[in-house]
Amino acid sequence: MQTKFSVLKHRWILGILAVIFVLPFAFGPLGIQEAAAQCVVRTDWPTYTVVRGDTLFKIGQRFGTNSSVLATANCLTDVNRIFAGQQLRVPPGGVVITPAPLPPPNSSVYNVQVQFQRFENGFMFWRKDNGEISAYIGQAAGYTTSFPGYRYGYLPDNPVPDATPAGLIRPAFGIGKVWGNFTDIRRGLGWATTPEISYLIMVTRSGNAFSFNIPDGRIIYVDGLRNWTTGGIVPPPPPPTVTPVPQPTGPVITTTAASYQLFEGGYMIWEGRTGNIVVFYNLVGTPNPSYTVYSPSQYGNLAEYPDWVNVPMDRYRPSQGMGKVWSNFREVRNNLGWGLTPEQGFTATFISRSYSNQSETCFTLPDGRAVTYVRSNAGARYWLFSGVCQ
Repeated sequence: MQTKFSVLKHRWILGILAVIFVLPFAFGPLGIQEAAAQCVVRTDWPTYTVVRGDTLFKIGQRFGTNSSVLATANCLTDVNRIFAGQQLRVPPGGVVITPAPLPPPNSSVYNVQVQFQRFENGFMFWRKDNGEISAYIGQAAGYTTSFPGYRYGYLPDNPVPDATPAGLIRPAFGIGKVWGNFTDIRRGLGWATTPEISYLIMVTRSGNAFSFNIPDGRIIYVDGLRNWTTGGIVPPPPPPTVTPVPQPTGPVITTTAASYQLFEGGYMIWEGRTGNIVVFYNLVGTPNPSYTVYSPSQYGNLAEYPDWVNVPMDRYRPSQGMGKVWSNFREVRNNLGWGLTPEQGFTATFISRSYSNQSETCFTLPDGRAVTYVRSNAGARYWLFSGVCQ
């Protein structure tokens, strides 16, 4: 009897242990699968392409959110597993400029994956590495203009209402946004003649000039002034020479009335001397954020934002010239957000210098911080807090 009782006791214990170990495997994965099956991706949010070195934590910091929110919005089951090239949905209102990969050290040749589309009078392509779109206007020679992601990402999809001519193609996606929202590009290129195709271009760079191949086998050569031609290759680099240190031609000092307004994603200033409004984007995680200049000819005849727009509590809607720029240029409104302070008038002293490769201007904000904004001869623009203006 004692032996029989002992056997029954051991069987009872083994049964309890089996239930303890089997239940998590029986119900845990099933619960996860059911939760994943019920998840819906936030397709109403803009997309961001993951690049090497990204983590959900870093992406969340750039867009003012956190890993948990991003994982939920994208139906990710593991917040630690994302990969380069993956498309993630991110909250609207922020923008990140992904830097293009640098060529290998001591080399001037590198490859870039692009989406290419030919037009009646030129071609366009979208770079997979940084989202930049370039338009090359002309048949065998012409000029090129580039659009970083922040300039077109929040624009409406191709808004052109015209019917597509027979035998031609209406561009779509990012290329369609640039083509449809920038009239000079659309008029210069005409309609698309081929669908988008994906291919790998090999770029050869020498100084500010570079060349690359297009699908029909031709070589496109681009000089330092963004003029291009076909059939050429980048010339061999000149023999080494001692490059003199660039010397400024200034400074040119101008004192004028100005105004300043701080926003959620940067700030704006109005320069009384020119009437220009300069938008400074304060992109989190970007060493050298960008800026855009709007002249009176661009905004002077535009209307301010309608009165029915509700202003969030503790926020300000810009008015007058700044209001015109903010309300009529969607990329400005989406990237800056609402005003954190009212517009403030002040007297600004602008100190400008020109070098052989760039020009720069420094001024001091009402709060005492000095700002230097730079434009290179190749067209690149960035700004930074520079300590003092000299």
